[in-house]
Amino acid sequence: ARRYAALGLRPVTAGYLQPFTARSAMLAHSGGPAELPTRNVVAVLPGREPALRGQVIVVGAHLDHLGRSTSGALDPDARDAIRNGADDNASGSAAVLELARLLSANPTRRSVLFVNFSGEELGLLGPQYFVEPSPVALHSMVAMLNFDMVGRLSGDSLIVYGVATARELPALLDSANAAVNLHVRGLGDGFGPSDHSSFFARNIPVLHFFTNTHADYHRATDDAPLTNPAGAARVVALAERVIRAIDQRDARLTFVRSSTPPAVAG
Repeated sequence: ARRYAALGLRPVTAGYLQPFTARSAMLAHSGGPAELPTRNVVAVLPGREPALRGQVIVVGAHLDHLGRSTSGALDPDARDAIRNGADDNASGSAAVLELARLLSANPTRRSVLFVNFSGEELGLLGPQYFVEPSPVALHSMVAMLNFDMVGRLSGDSLIVYGVATARELPALLDSANAAVNLHVRGLGDGFGPSDHSSFFARNIPVLHFFTNTHADYHRATDDAPLTNPAGAARVVALAERVIRAIDQRDARLTFVRSSTPPAVAG
């Protein structure tokens, strides 16, 4: 919240924090508390054109990880070792903050809503809470870009989910990538085990940027020295170009509904 304030972004309601109670049967079954107080962090960069300012591009990532909990951990033998989640999802959180910096320096025509979700690891609780009593009208959201595990770029290979959720997205993504030159594998699915799924379920086009899983996923070894900051910067560069390309369109993206069922968060 302090970083958003320093960049001149505004709170959406009374403040930057959206508190809620995370209720997780998964956590309770593993011996943890059934309810946990937590919060999403939300900030808005107002658009520079009054006629389009009421439309919103959402940029988000989850900020929670496992910590000392073994619930969801793939290294139970490590017991209460701290699982920092440098890739999952400090990398995505950093990407969102960097996009806030870049876009605040040169605002888009439409408004951009930055959201750092909590409770993702407990079952996509943060995004579900955000969209249900959403502080911003859902019909104003033209797209949602999600960053979950973007810190391990290898061989220039990036996966982007959700390219089939709007008719224009495949060509738009290809064009945006021309200057970044990543090997992008576009996958159509808008449902997936991350924060964007809650938005796609409400008819909002989505893209999920992902540098793929690895042997340290959900383990205490997912730490900063193994990340690729230069690679993450290239993902951010691509994402900024995508955001600006969506914004340069006078018309909204054409949403395409999928019959694929929602995935369960892991």
